[in-house]
Amino acid sequence: MKKVLTFILILFTLLIALPFQNASAKGATVDAFRYKTRNDASVPFVRLAMDLSSNVNAEAAIDDNGTKLALVLKNTKLSDGINSSYTINRSIVPSVTFREKGKDVILSATLTNSHKIGNNDIKIFGLKADPSIDKPDRLVIDIPSASAGTAAGSNSSNTGTVYSSDPTISQTPVDFTISNAAKKALKGKIITLDAGHGGTDVGAIGHLNGKEYYEKNITLSIVKPLAEMLHQAGAKVILTRNSDVNVNKPYSDSVSELQARCDIANNAHSDIFVCIHIDSFKNGSVDGTTAYYYPKTNNDMLLARMIHQANMNDLSMPDRGIVSNHFYVNLHTNMPSVLVELGYISNTHRLQMLTSSWGPKVIARSVFNGIVSYFQAV
Repeated sequence: MKKVLTFILILFTLLIALPFQNASAKGATVDAFRYKTRNDASVPFVRLAMDLSSNVNAEAAIDDNGTKLALVLKNTKLSDGINSSYTINRSIVPSVTFREKGKDVILSATLTNSHKIGNNDIKIFGLKADPSIDKPDRLVIDIPSASAGTAAGSNSSNTGTVYSSDPTISQTPVDFTISNAAKKALKGKIITLDAGHGGTDVGAIGHLNGKEYYEKNITLSIVKPLAEMLHQAGAKVILTRNSDVNVNKPYSDSVSELQARCDIANNAHSDIFVCIHIDSFKNGSVDGTTAYYYPKTNNDMLLARMIHQANMNDLSMPDRGIVSNHFYVNLHTNMPSVLVELGYISNTHRLQMLTSSWGPKVIARSVFNGIVSYFQAV
């Protein structure tokens, strides 16, 4: 007997609700399949990823022994480039097979389960197509080598961390003096800072001198000095995370993870929410900074404009504009919010700056200036 997993999904409509209902009815194609063993979480895991021509409806089930996973993609076909079987990782997922059955595609994965995994351990989530970075709709499956119960615990209280002071951060980052005008603008303000990704979600990956660099670490290296400056200026600073952890729990699905970050800001009654990310693109020469907002309040665009203008004034980065976008954290926070992409991890020159001892602090100073300008304007 099989037990149906808790993540029976209608993919993508949970991530972004409107544009996909008709696409599924027309049928989808599995255009590519990739897999990789990852060691950047509390336990190793295998990530399976499928590129899709459009979104799909999917159902997943695992058998009682935890040794077989079946995923049914409704109204879907296999492209000619998809093999019938793949050898993956003999210690976690020995094999994966694909077959068509009627109008559906069935993916079957064998699991080597020395530490029995359950329904909540395997994570299945959809990623919406992003034409700006030439990414199609994707379906991702993360299969851990052990139950999440044996891994790092959850940080699911959704209260965040009130920043006080971090002794590892210089009290005056990059010879930066906080003006009396800045202190006046920020005194008593509640500001939630969100370092994008973290824990089992590494974000974008850059390569420099034969080494991999993860977006999750770079975003945190920017947020920490930014929090220090805001704290010195008299603001109450809330961090969604202050270390390399998931905000919700390890292997959390995208919606739960992002909602946990929004909950922290909403529960704190924050004045603003600032989400820090690093961009990526297949063309390594592309670089720049973008500020994304959603006009749910009168001041979302103002916040994005002030931070983006400060970045243009202070940083030698190409201007990729201020863009209205339906990013989850901008939609589901109650206060003015912005998601900023601060350079491209795929650009070697920018990655050198982002991983230097001074680069993150310079960027943090620029974002700080933009936040000050925002509060002076409102």
